[in-house]
Amino acid sequence: MKTITHSIGGQDRILDVGKMWFTKFFGESTSSDPLFMTDLLSKPDKQFDFICGLVYAGMNCHFKVINEPNLVTLEKVQEWVGLMDQNDAAALISKFAEVNQAQQQGEK
Repeated sequence: MKTITHSIGGQDRILDVGKMWFTKFFGESTSSDPLFMTDLLSKPDKQFDFICGLVYAGMNCHFKVINEPNLVTLEKVQEWVGLMDQNDAAALISKFAEVNQAQQQGEK
């Protein structure tokens, strides 16, 4: 199970980044191909979009998994991300990278 728990908007939130719903919501929020999400991260002017996509997709994916009918809006996510400091944003990105690392040599 690929989930991240992180304080976002003053509350601990669960982001599910391991389901196809995540891919759908990430593409929807960033208007980009989710298969190339690291391209957003590598461009300084797109890092805000990457973090918004990560939070929006992760939260809404989690809500779909637990059958929560009320999804978070992109506007609300942008508000929360805009208030994050650089260290908090970096910690969230590190958590995302950690859960997506291969567990064994050769695993993808």
